[in-house]
Amino acid sequence: MIWTARKALSIAVVSALALVAPAALAQDTTTPSTDGQLPPPKVTTTTKVDAGAGATTVKTKVEEEDPTSDHEKVVGHVGVGYLGLTNIPIAGALQNNIPARQNVPAPIIGVRYWLNEKLGLDLGFGFGLASSSQELVQGNTNVSQDRPSVFALAFHGGVPLVFAHQKHYKFLIIPELNVGFATSTETPPPLPGGAANPAGDISRTGFHLDVGGRVGAEIHFGFIGVPQLSLQATVGVFARRDAWKVKQDVGNTTNSASVGETTMGTSVQSDPWALFVNNISALYYLP
Repeated sequence: MIWTARKALSIAVVSALALVAPAALAQDTTTPSTDGQLPPPKVTTTTKVDAGAGATTVKTKVEEEDPTSDHEKVVGHVGVGYLGLTNIPIAGALQNNIPARQNVPAPIIGVRYWLNEKLGLDLGFGFGLASSSQELVQGNTNVSQDRPSVFALAFHGGVPLVFAHQKHYKFLIIPELNVGFATSTETPPPLPGGAANPAGDISRTGFHLDVGGRVGAEIHFGFIGVPQLSLQATVGVFARRDAWKVKQDVGNTTNSASVGETTMGTSVQSDPWALFVNNISALYYLP
């Protein structure tokens, strides 16, 4: 009796296992839920190619790097950007019959075009404009007067020459020329009592010329997928000529005073910020 019961129990256990095993195997072949679990491992697909005689070789796809340098990609394209800061001199008020030396900043915005891998062309201009007014109130008297406006204009030209370039950068030399003018006209205030001032307008002018060259590198951002964007860092040596002049007509007489200065030096002077303002510039090349 006991043997019969044990035999029946064994038959029942075997039957249950036979029913559960297929369901467990079917569940293992499905994609498990990612809730609270790691995602399934990624499977890399390869292509098998028959080599004959029962042998099999595996062909793996390898992505090759583009051998074209970033500089070659921008040849024949126009780049726009900041090309440096030019301070245009402008004469100030007379001090001991010598005009005070003042400057008007005129940042140069321009274009660069590479004619070929070795030769390019830079053209740009900058301007500065300032105007003001003053007002004096004394009791019931209100006197307002326009202050002299100042206008400055600068032109830039350069011929960048590449003597070496690699994947994402190039070394270059840039002979360049900058010319600038500034002007301001001031009307003398009326005489006491409101009478007209017999003196004519005061003309203040300035002139700037520098000739020299830079050497440095232009780094393209092709390593992050943007070869059209570049950053240029250079230092250079320049010969400069600056002039300041004040002129006024008084009756039939013309009074004037002027001062000129010629200097030669590097583009990085005593001002540490000149390293960033005058020597680092950004360019973006259009498609």
